Amino acid sequence: MTESRLWERRYPPALQNYQLAPDLLQGNLAQWPALLAERYGDSPAFTLVLPNGLTADLSFSQVQALSDQLAAWLIDEQQMQVGEVVAVQLPNSLHYPVAVLGAWKAGLIVTNVNPLYTEREVRNQLADSGARLLIACDLFVERAAPIAQALGIALLTTSLGDFFPPEVGRAIAAQAGVDVAGLPRVVDALAAGAALPLPAYRANPVALYQYTGGTTGRSKGAVLTHANLQAVLQMAEDYITGFGMPFAPGDVILTVPPLYHIFAFNFNFLLFYRSGGRNLLVPNPRPLSNLQPAFEQFAVHWMTGVDTLFAGLLAEPWFLAKPPALKAAVSGGTALRPTTQARWLATAGQILEGYGLTESSCFVAFNPPGEHCRPGTVGLPLPGCDLLIRDAAGNACTVGEPGELLIRGPHVVGSYLNRPDENREAFCDGWFNTGDIAVMDEQGYLRIVDRKKDLILVSGFNVYPNEVEDVLAEHPDVAEVAVVGVPDDSTGEAIRAFVALRSPGVSAEQLILHCRERLTAYKVPRQILFREQLPKSPVGKILRAELRAEQ
Repeated sequence: MTESRLWERRYPPALQNYQLAPDLLQGNLAQWPALLAERYGDSPAFTLVLPNGLTADLSFSQVQALSDQLAAWLIDEQQMQVGEVVAVQLPNSLHYPVAVLGAWKAGLIVTNVNPLYTEREVRNQLADSGARLLIACDLFVERAAPIAQALGIALLTTSLGDFFPPEVGRAIAAQAGVDVAGLPRVVDALAAGAALPLPAYRANPVALYQYTGGTTGRSKGAVLTHANLQAVLQMAEDYITGFGMPFAPGDVILTVPPLYHIFAFNFNFLLFYRSGGRNLLVPNPRPLSNLQPAFEQFAVHWMTGVDTLFAGLLAEPWFLAKPPALKAAVSGGTALRPTTQARWLATAGQILEGYGLTESSCFVAFNPPGEHCRPGTVGLPLPGCDLLIRDAAGNACTVGEPGELLIRGPHVVGSYLNRPDENREAFCDGWFNTGDIAVMDEQGYLRIVDRKKDLILVSGFNVYPNEVEDVLAEHPDVAEVAVVGVPDDSTGEAIRAFVALRSPGVSAEQLILHCRERLTAYKVPRQILFREQLPKSPVGKILRAELRAEQ
């Protein structure tokens, strides 16, 4: 499969014989803010959009100055050494790019902490990463402060109101209802840093300890280098540009997924920042009406999300009354339902579905824009990315044959942090074993069939939950669906579907009949259980593992 590289036949001439410049992999993202400030100056780089319509901006010049100030404070006041770790536990906010870029300028490693983590999960990540400083929003500080104190970690707090006029900022902070009096604040660190000399930016090869979602067990920290990030961003930009839809300075992207997730971190934050785009940051997308001010006040060109976000917006009357004229939307993180894709295309334009992992610095494959987009697939592999699909015996699969997907390239990480056993299982001879089941067609387009761990064996037959979920999602009354396998004495495993309805009235028997008309018998769910809503990760991915645990 890798020798023939079927997908390259679909590449435009600009991507043929693709090679990354070797010096690119020697660079460091700490150099970006100064270069971009010189290029784009006072143009807005990041805009916070609150549910009440209030907005605040940071220009490219301000991001450069503020990240310098934070770096100076980290080096001088905090006495942090090259290679030490800063934990960032923030929602989408103006502090986020300043914190990450400032840490990189100081030669530090960033570890993104999910604000919704439990106390145990936060403690585990801070201890595993060896963090010396935690930057946390006041909304989460009641949980974060005791953990930081117990672990001997310094703490800086933020408020969503920090970059508004003082009286507005105080009102926003008061709404949080959290007492942060006496705790060190990011704005104070920035003020102190403004009076400190900043030596030359300090280089460190590692950029991130990016922890996986942890839905299948304890989270693992993938070690992402600046070279990994430089490579993947160049590969993605060259791919999009090669297919005729370059990112333009001033393009506006709506950031709904959290920046601490690798999808939004690379696509929304880094890719658009380096392209001179404007990033609209929404701290909390729930309820979805929180997004209405962003669509009303700005001409949005791009947005990213998962299937549940796009399907949810298509159920919002305010969105349908005046849908945006997007260049494109980008879907990742979980499978995009054909019904969602078709309805979105008729309403707001094309959704480009892609596929990636934390371990690939986000991107592996991506649907080209325009006529080359192939719904039902995750597109073509990015230039510079190698793929191998192999069967259970370890042999390369033929075209159209499902098998386990392996990837390699300059964007693929080399290891997990503090996980020698899992490193031996996942990484071998430069290849990373994704654990996903994939199929490649004769044109080189990739389709992710399912996660290997989610495969259901019914009387010896393979059942891929995505296929059953797609059929159930076609029913007009089904809003959300997840399919799992449960133990069964006669068939080994049986199929159980969890369904959230748009409106009551449909019975389990009706949905099973719907499946029988469209699926072979062993793929039809034995049970259908109704829920008001299904459990989701912070990016909106439905958590099958939680549902599978219900016995």
